[in-house]
Amino acid sequence: MFKRYWWMFLVMLPVGAVGGFFMASVVTYVMPKKYESSATIEIKPQRQPTGTWSGSPDAEALGASPQFFGTEFEKIKSRNSLMKVVDTLDLSNKWGMDRESVLQILKGIVTTENIRGTDLISIRVRHTNKEDARDIAAEVARAYKDYRTELKDRVFEKSIMELKRAVREQEDKVEERRKIFVTISRHKGPYLLDGSNLPKSVDGLSQEYLDAQRDFEVEQGLLEKLKLKLISAEIDADIEMDSVIVHDDPVISNSPISPNVRLNLVLGLAGGALLSPFLALPVMWFLNRRSAVS
Repeated sequence: MFKRYWWMFLVMLPVGAVGGFFMASVVTYVMPKKYESSATIEIKPQRQPTGTWSGSPDAEALGASPQFFGTEFEKIKSRNSLMKVVDTLDLSNKWGMDRESVLQILKGIVTTENIRGTDLISIRVRHTNKEDARDIAAEVARAYKDYRTELKDRVFEKSIMELKRAVREQEDKVEERRKIFVTISRHKGPYLLDGSNLPKSVDGLSQEYLDAQRDFEVEQGLLEKLKLKLISAEIDADIEMDSVIVHDDPVISNSPISPNVRLNLVLGLAGGALLSPFLALPVMWFLNRRSAVS
């Protein structure tokens, strides 16, 4: 049979290729089209306020750790963040689904990645509705930016509160030292109660008076430093730049990202050609059987 009808393999090769091409065309046509929109953002590492009173260095945080981007990716796709997107865009009513189902869909269509060689992050969304893809990508970026802003504000607010408490406590210490110093001055200092000078040199001052004066001046100096730190922290809070910068806002894509028409057609053509020998076998069997009967 094979020797007699070997040419059937050559005949079925283009037939199989054309059939595969046709099937791929049909499948590609009926497949739902997905559109992709993306937002590009830059994340600036959080830094401590200049006047931090926690004992940490008064300098910007060091560069991001190797786990930084992975951690931020999880925050971007966290439940709290995506739920804000669901509620803001009213996706539950728009899609006719409960909030939990919408949340699971968002987890599947929102992807994040670090753009190689940069500190930028791309937030991509694929959906069958091009407008929804754009709106979701924009809202995910906005929700994350709001989260980072709230975090920054809490850090600065906490630092300022700590500094204000430290200033109050230091003022109490200064007042306590001042009272002690005034009391000692009246009895053992260089002035009489009426304010006139005592005829004695500095060397003649009592050690108790000198110690009280030094303690008062030290506490007073610490108070001035704390007040300067508080002023610096309040200035930092006012001028601190956004920790998240959106460089590229998402736009509506008119060209579907999926299905890949060209790839599907090429695969259909190649698959049909590869399957052509199997299509030739039943035809060869049928011709051989017909020849035997006749």
